[in-house]
Amino acid sequence: MAERETAAGELGLVQAFVNTVDLMPGKEELTDPNTLQAWLVANGLMDTGQPVDESDLKHALAVREAMRGVIGGNTGLKVYPVDIATLNEAAVASRLRMRFGRGGKPRLEPEAAGAVGALGRLVATLYSAMQAPDWERLKLCSSDPCRWAFYDRSRNHSSRWCTMASCGNREKARRFRHKHK
Repeated sequence: MAERETAAGELGLVQAFVNTVDLMPGKEELTDPNTLQAWLVANGLMDTGQPVDESDLKHALAVREAMRGVIGGNTGLKVYPVDIATLNEAAVASRLRMRFGRGGKPRLEPEAAGAVGALGRLVATLYSAMQAPDWERLKLCSSDPCRWAFYDRSRNHSSRWCTMASCGNREKARRFRHKHK
């Protein structure tokens, strides 16, 4: 949905990756190794021509859902140990290392190449985004079947739905019907 709020920079990259599946209509962008490769290349996480296979796709989908779980913590949801373990495994598999860049700025970089390294870059991006002051504005829609990651632009950080027009109205109507049974 075009009207959903999006973040910029590293936070936006994390949000874009998590939202490669739209759970409400069930639209999946990462349907096979080729679509994963195209997404990773298009987002500057991997060079063209590096192979991606089914195990990379399975790993990417697990990392994506672990990231969704961590973002859920900003919405008051429990962050499950399996999500933490999945992200830790991705960091270890990519052999993330701290490096100093130009001007002495530290950053995490994977030593692994290919899709494993690209997923390591995403985990490093998540880490960096979590250090930013606007991290807590990245939330999951409170509509249980939706769970879209959105950027909360409200002044008091109180938005609960990715859009009021769809999920917000649907949830309010559901509560009203339940209350007046």
